[in-house]
Amino acid sequence: MDTLIYILKAHLLFMVLGGIYHFALRNEKSFTFNRFYLLAIYGVSIITPLLEIKIFKNITFINQAFLTNEPKSKAMSNSHILESNFITLETVLPLVYGALVFISLSIFLIKFIKSYHQFKLLHRFARYDYKQQVYWVEEEIPPFTFLNKTLLPEKLKADEHKNIIIKHEEAHRKTLHFFDIIWVEIMSSILILNPLNKKIKKYIVENHEFLADEFACQDSEKTNYAKLLIQQTLNQSQIHFVSYFAKPTILNRLNMLENNKRTTVKPFIVGLLLLLISFVFSCDLSPEEEVILKPKNENIKTSDVSSNNNVDENTIFNIVEVQAEPRNGIQDFYDNLSKGMEGKYPEQAISMGVEGVVYIQFVIEKDGSLSNIQPVKGIGAGCDELAVELLKNQGNWIPGKQNGKQVRSRRVIPIRFVLN
Repeated sequence: MDTLIYILKAHLLFMVLGGIYHFALRNEKSFTFNRFYLLAIYGVSIITPLLEIKIFKNITFINQAFLTNEPKSKAMSNSHILESNFITLETVLPLVYGALVFISLSIFLIKFIKSYHQFKLLHRFARYDYKQQVYWVEEEIPPFTFLNKTLLPEKLKADEHKNIIIKHEEAHRKTLHFFDIIWVEIMSSILILNPLNKKIKKYIVENHEFLADEFACQDSEKTNYAKLLIQQTLNQSQIHFVSYFAKPTILNRLNMLENNKRTTVKPFIVGLLLLLISFVFSCDLSPEEEVILKPKNENIKTSDVSSNNNVDENTIFNIVEVQAEPRNGIQDFYDNLSKGMEGKYPEQAISMGVEGVVYIQFVIEKDGSLSNIQPVKGIGAGCDELAVELLKNQGNWIPGKQNGKQVRSRRVIPIRFVLN
């Protein structure tokens, strides 16, 4: 169940953050911020739901004076029930999802190896230009950058716009856009079922082109650069995971060249939203359970300990001279609890993966019978009720004694629930 909740939270967070970019940033010229925001939403969506920061805490104080310690060697086991419930929706879906992630990563790896092989075939006979820091090839290819290398066709040497194109590719190379694409391909495999995956990948590639266009236009008129983009659109992509000079997003790039509006307000607000939403998704609103044992000498009523022989018949003692105990000892008591647990571990607790310690408080009457059995600190999912039932079926105890007389006394025992 925890795995399914994590998957749902990760996908929902990705959609929320991706939606913010779509509606608030995609038409803004804050290209550098947009780049890192788009990259961040993958990491944030995958990591944040794992944090589970506890905001609230439930604290239960138990007086150590009347706590019966559980033998450390014993723990409640229910492995056979787990085996019989192994094939459930909660176990199958994570396995299926993991298989899809593995297949997606494998496809990415195969495509990358294929692209790298195609690149090496071109690069093998390329001539390096030390001045421009590019490689010239004889094949008629569109200009592109793969890893940290830029390949250009020989025919481009005679083109009057070659320096602008080289400067554009230089932006891709120096700002390591290729590693953005690798990061996104790997992270998107983990969020493989998300409907926004394809859209966000498109925005990342598009933003790379916006950045490179802006860098190239520093030495060129926007009008001339726009004409050059249109001329280059006839060159089609041939290799995956590369940054081409011309892309199918040509209209968006032309519109962005004409857009002179810049703002720092939206990026600032979106940055705050990213932090706020990430914090919300990292919080676990269910309260953290904590048991604090009070010292034995704290908050003990004077009526609980009598120094004379006149013992009140109705007094329930927290501390007595001779403590009450199970008839066959505490170890045998917990052995019987373990046997009583067999085949009874609550189905709800199994499906939710609930484990922990239930603290049961009860009164040992003067005849050894148990009364007022109730959980003072539980873990829910049916475990509290089962712990009470188990204790009721354990039979009478040896009552405690004060001043040589049998008296009523209060005890608290921990019953541990463990899924093996």
